[in-house]
Amino acid sequence: MSAPITSADFDRAYRAPITFWGDIRIPKEIQALARQGSPRSSLELGCGVGRFTRYLAQQGLRATGVDFSPVAIAKARARVAQDDVRPEFIVGDVTHLDALSGPYDVSFDVGCFHCFDPQGQRAYVSEVSRLLKPGGIHLIWALDWTPSDMTLSPASMKEIFAPGFELQDATKSRRRLVRSHWYWLVRSPSRG
Repeated sequence: MSAPITSADFDRAYRAPITFWGDIRIPKEIQALARQGSPRSSLELGCGVGRFTRYLAQQGLRATGVDFSPVAIAKARARVAQDDVRPEFIVGDVTHLDALSGPYDVSFDVGCFHCFDPQGQRAYVSEVSRLLKPGGIHLIWALDWTPSDMTLSPASMKEIFAPGFELQDATKSRRRLVRSHWYWLVRSPSRG
C-alpha cells in the first residue's frame, strides 16, 4: 500500500484499528513546547486522532487540532468526550484555515508539512503566519525526504519560512527510524 495522500486515503487509513504512524507516547519536543514561555493557546496542524492536542489541553492550554480527515477528527472527538477539559477539533485543510482566527501562542505539526508540494508549503506558511502571534513558536517534525521526493533540510526550511519566521533550532531525529528533523521556528515580530 502506498502512503496516503488525499483526505479519502487518510479516512481509509484511520478506519484501520492501528495506523502505522500512530504515537503511543508524547514526544519530549511536544512536552517542551507546552512549557515554553507559558503558552495559553495551541494549534496543531494535521492532528490526526488528536493525541497531542489532547495532551496540551490536559496541560491547561486552549488547544485546537485541525485535520482534513473527517474520520480522524471523529475519533479525536470521541477520545476526549469524557475529559474534563476538551480541546476543539476541526475538519479543515491546513493550507486554507479561514474558519480560524488567532492569535495562537504556539502551533505545531508532527508529520504534516512534509506532505506538501512547494505551492502547498507556501499556503501553509501563510496560514501559520496569520494565526500565530508575533514571537510565537511553531514546532515541526518533518522527514528529510518527503513523500513527493523533495529534500527538507535546515537551510531549506529557513528559506521556506522566511521572512515571517526565524529558524531557532533544527535537531536531527531518527523518529520512526527515519531521517528527520525537529524544527523550532519563531514568528517574526512584524508580519512577514
